[in-house]
This record gives sequence, C-alpha cells and structure tokens, in this order.
Amino acid sequence: MKKIVLLIILVVVEFNIAFAGAFKDLGNGARAISLGSSYVAVSDNPYAIFYNPAGIGQVKRLNLATTYSRLYPFVQDENLYYLTFAGVLPIFSIFDFGFGISYFKTGMWSENQFIFSMAREFRFIRGLSIGGNLRFLRWSAIAPVGESGYSYFNFTFDAGAIFVWKDFVNGSNLRFGLAVKNLTQPSIAVNKSPDAKLPLEISGGVVYESNLYNYLVGLGASKSDNGLKIDVGVEILAFSSEFLKTNFEFVLRGSGGVIVEGGKQSSLNPGFGVKYWKFKIDYVYVYQFEIPDAGGSHKFSIEFNF
Repeated sequence: MKKIVLLIILVVVEFNIAFAGAFKDLGNGARAISLGSSYVAVSDNPYAIFYNPAGIGQVKRLNLATTYSRLYPFVQDENLYYLTFAGVLPIFSIFDFGFGISYFKTGMWSENQFIFSMAREFRFIRGLSIGGNLRFLRWSAIAPVGESGYSYFNFTFDAGAIFVWKDFVNGSNLRFGLAVKNLTQPSIAVNKSPDAKLPLEISGGVVYESNLYNYLVGLGASKSDNGLKIDVGVEILAFSSEFLKTNFEFVLRGSGGVIVEGGKQSSLNPGFGVKYWKFKIDYVYVYQFEIPDAGGSHKFSIEFNF
C-alpha cells in the first residue's frame, strides 16, 4: 500500500497528473541540472539542445555526450530510468547542427524525443547566438490483455537566444539566455484532446562568469502553465593540475530552486565534474524535498570533445 501511495505522489508532483506531465524535463546532462535554469545562459555543450538550442553555436568542435539517470531508487519494483544522447556538428560555414535523443521507461509506459537543432553565432553582433529545434515526440503504452497497445507521434518547435557580454568587468563575462519550448503546444493525447496540450515553457537566465578566478554564478527562472520556478546555480574550479602532460580539472557545482507559483516544490542539486584530456565526466544528485521517501535521483554524464 505504501508503494502505491508513493507512486501516486510521484505522478502528481513530478509529472503533474496524466498527459500534462508527459515529455517533462527529467534531467538532460548532469552539469545542466546542477546549474539549474541558469544553464539556459551557459549552454556551451551538447545538452544545450535540450535547454537552449542557441548554445550549440558556441561549440567549435565535434562534441558527443550521453547521460544516464537513475530515478527514485527507493521505489521498489519500478526500474525508473532515463537516457539521453546528444551531439553537435560544427562543420558547416553558415550554421552549426546538433541532434538529441531521450528515452524514458517505466512499467507499461515509454516515451522518446528525437531533436534536430540548428544555430548560428552572429559575427556582426558580437556575442549573439540564436538557434531552434525541430522536436519529434513519441510515446507508447502497453494495453491490458485483450486490447491493442496505444501509441502517439507528433512534433513541435523550440527557439532560443544567448548573448555574451565579453570583458564585462576585469576580463569576466556576463551571459544572458532565453529559451521557449513547445511553440506549437501539440496535444499528446491519442484523441488530440486540447486538455492534453504540452504547455508553453519559457526559461531565462543571467550568469556572471569569472575568467580570472574560474567560477560562475547565475540566476534562472522558468515559467509554464504548471508554475514559476526560480533557482540559483554556482560552479567553481576546485582543483587543477597537470597529469601525464595533460591538464586535469575538478569542478564543484550545485543549484537550489523553488516553485513560487502553481504549487509547492523545491529541490537541491549538488554535483561535481572531472575533465581530463578530451573527456568530461559529470555527476549530480537531485533531491526533491516534497518526496523524500522516493530517494534522490542520480545522474551521470560523459562528454567527449573531438
């Protein structure tokens, strides 16, 4: 009985009841999650595809990344996991291209996203990048015995912009980001019910990036029909050294946020990152205060920069 009650709470808190919660962001990239909404103004690796497609215009080399998320480990007999894969191909002279895939599976339900991104860093407006996504959505559900299974396929668009005020003060940068998701607000119900439309989501962030002392601090906010969330993110280079003639870096980061409109929900997301040679490995622990019995979510990311 306790397990059933816990699963109901998860559905209400995390997925906002039925269709309204499908294709909700479950954490694409450990670094992005540990910086909160302020990552919208950073977006300098392949996970920008999921948060602000303008960011891939900042990626200058072929870059691939993947994330595994173990969700709510205290929920027994329910292996909830979430996988993502993303890549950026900055090989064209006019636009940079990227792609992303996500896969979520729980019990009788699964959903996928296939994303194709395009962005450009404008040379005549120094520091400005804009980009957009074409996002394909698919879900499927196993029907009871004797009935046919259910499935759905549709698409929508996202858009974003980033402006970097370089050398804002003492060689440091000030970054601004804005992203809009689900521009067409498609219904994800089999019968196309308007009650199952994906909500328009608007996210913004501002980040101060110190190149002298190797840290950044940012403030972010995200707004949709489900409420307004505000959070703060910090990243600090804790240790840097040379190992086998290659630089090694260890980074600490974390964020905390709270929904101030639309319901009570708050989270704390501490994490760290390791960079060596062309690899980056990141981890974040996501703890939501309203569902402590479910346990926090663990997210691991690996990134390779060619």
